[in-house]
Amino acid sequence: MTPKGSNVRLEFDAEVLRNEVFDVVDFASFQRFWQRFEHFLEDRMVAGHLNVLEGHGLIPSDFKDVNGRLGYQVGDDQYLIDYNQIVREWIVTIQ
Repeated sequence: MTPKGSNVRLEFDAEVLRNEVFDVVDFASFQRFWQRFEHFLEDRMVAGHLNVLEGHGLIPSDFKDVNGRLGYQVGDDQYLIDYNQIVREWIVTIQ
């Protein structure tokens, strides 16, 4: 499990998108969620915001499925998390 100090902060300004993180159960559903998250930012012409946050280690990247768990990178660190723990371990807020 991801150490508590490595929480990832995802910021949303739409309640609907924020609630979709609850539907993540496997890598395919995670990919659908993440694609909608990125499109949500692009639609609001703030794609640079995502890159800035990722540059500060606040947005995960390099996703892959590792034996039924989500593997990802935050900054220079690699993490594994159960799909059903994303909603608990990642801090999701609304802007």
